[in-house]
Amino acid sequence: MSAANRLPAELIDEIVSFSCACALRRPNPDKNLHRWSGWSDLSTLWSLCLTSRQFNNIATRHLYHCPSGDRGVATWWLLARTLIACPDIATHVKGLYMDAFDDLGGSELPHDISTLYSSGQLVRAEGTPGEDHSWLLSRLMLGESAACLDLMTALCPNLETLDAVLDMELDNITFTRPQLFTFCPPKSMQALTSLTVSPKNTEDGMGLEEIEDLLKAAPNLTTIRCYDLKSCSDRLALTLGRVTSLDLRSSAIDDDSLANILCTFPNLETFAYQSGPTVYEIPFFLWDIKDILLRYALKLKTFTLDLAADEINWGFGDGREYCDEDWDDLKKALGQGGIALDYEWRASRQF
Repeated sequence: MSAANRLPAELIDEIVSFSCACALRRPNPDKNLHRWSGWSDLSTLWSLCLTSRQFNNIATRHLYHCPSGDRGVATWWLLARTLIACPDIATHVKGLYMDAFDDLGGSELPHDISTLYSSGQLVRAEGTPGEDHSWLLSRLMLGESAACLDLMTALCPNLETLDAVLDMELDNITFTRPQLFTFCPPKSMQALTSLTVSPKNTEDGMGLEEIEDLLKAAPNLTTIRCYDLKSCSDRLALTLGRVTSLDLRSSAIDDDSLANILCTFPNLETFAYQSGPTVYEIPFFLWDIKDILLRYALKLKTFTLDLAADEINWGFGDGREYCDEDWDDLKKALGQGGIALDYEWRASRQF
């Protein structure tokens, strides 16, 4: 037995973790960018898998820890086949970083994936329209990234982090947006704690109701970041009390939507909002915020508000121009409620 094999498994695991770190992240979290930066030395992990049974067991956990990529549907099919054949490997997937892609007819759909769909083993989300599995399968065969995302989330029971770009383009046949997270029944993703989602088409934006099935499936979420969120007229039929951090980037929601969102996440401690031109909706105004936050965000400690884009997007005139007194009044009122305000306006940061 080699000296390395005599080392405790815990120590080997620490060494592998350090030498083959997976530190994927969006290049600029302020913008909805469809690529991730970071590094993961997969070649080292592959070599370790061939060294010995002990090294194989340890390296495999790291090799499948954080799948990521925008290389097309065929790459994800290869991973899906492995997870279908080896459910124990599927339990090692803790983070999923998935981009939207256009890959129509790139290669033939593997038989084991089509068999999984046809067998009906994948449990449908609550309230999902009654499309048969052949229709869902056809979406996957066409290389639709939304269908691939459905499949991957269904195959990873211990997923803790999900960062995905959602392709919500209108279907060429039905002229409707695709149903997202088709195979995420309620409370099926107990391990998921961190969620980042953004639409591929930033002009149309996305509504919170379009990821409602995913939110219902993940009752233990604590951190959510959404890009290009648009107004939601109705309150979601769920409450996620474990969510303490909400970050809305490049979004445009009105005051009613803000209240609905805060009702869905009643225990927020940190809330960040960055305005944006999503679907050309008029966002809430500064004087609407105070009453909404003090009424619905009872546990909020820090509120970060970036309205620098509003002046550019809407060309505010004197009737909607914010002055220093407006900000001072808001900061004072929120401070009396125990909420610290950090804001940006006119491209200069204020504290």
